[in-house]
Amino acid sequence: MKTLILYYSRTGITRKVAETIQEKMKCDLEEIIDLKNRKGPLGFIVSGKDSVMKKLTEIKQIQKNPSDYDLVILGTPVWASTMSCAMRTCLRQYRDKFRNIAFFCTTGGTGITNTFNHMEQECGKKPLATMGLKASLVKKGRFMEEVSQFIRKISGS
Repeated sequence: MKTLILYYSRTGITRKVAETIQEKMKCDLEEIIDLKNRKGPLGFIVSGKDSVMKKLTEIKQIQKNPSDYDLVILGTPVWASTMSCAMRTCLRQYRDKFRNIAFFCTTGGTGITNTFNHMEQECGKKPLATMGLKASLVKKGRFMEEVSQFIRKISGS
């Protein structure tokens, strides 16, 4: 199954998970780039507020065409119990190009289920698999078993 991982990462935690999945699956990877500056403490606050309000943002056009892939794995941090603005924008722009999808997210606290529900609503498709990870475990490198289980679910084995 030809697979693309599309992810957004403000701090690098979601990127670490995306790169780990890519390494294990030997698939394509592309980062969603938010053109709004979301760095630092102020960026954190603004990002949470924008997310709660379900705002879209301006993102850099992705280079890979999702319709060329059998599966697109979508990864986002959890912001205020929902997906990042960049992921919401990506889903709005490209959802008609997704054949099959899977989701993963990283969180400092809660909101995993809510985030996946919002992503599914935005895509209009049910994911083949989902994986929610605590940021603290990702930072310590303690998430490999979860990634292996996620990949098995996707593969149907």
